[in-house]
Amino acid sequence: MNFRGKTVLITGGSRGIGKATAIAFAARGAQVAINFKQNSRAARETINQLEGQGHFAAKADIANPAAVMDLVDAVIAEFGKIDIVVNNAGIYTAHPILKTSFEKWQESWQLTLDVNLMGPANVCFCVAKQMVKTGGGRIINVSSRGAFRGEPEY
Repeated sequence: MNFRGKTVLITGGSRGIGKATAIAFAARGAQVAINFKQNSRAARETINQLEGQGHFAAKADIANPAAVMDLVDAVIAEFGKIDIVVNNAGIYTAHPILKTSFEKWQESWQLTLDVNLMGPANVCFCVAKQMVKTGGGRIINVSSRGAFRGEPEY
């Protein structure tokens, strides 16, 4: 597949599946923006591994709706559009029920929902408006097997 002239935003793009996805899109000609939350070193290393020029990394906490809006605005300001979004950012926090207070359990669930559910929903909302204006695009949502089965420690 040829992605020349296409712009891609990958949340959670500095490590693991996100990094591999960024490398694959760049190798096929796309301009890539990777999002990261904390590890700027990993983000820089990923950007340096991408084929082509003009890729960039943007720090943003996907759990924060205002940060999502700023992220999407920054990518559009840099590239002029977003053709493809890969919602890859996700967390998996331990909160074993027999060892965790109710308050910590609540905090863990709220953070998980904010990052894994509301974050991608907010990215979709912000990007879809721009995609409609520019003639369309693609949204790819990455999930995990943890979404389909229980995990006693999580």
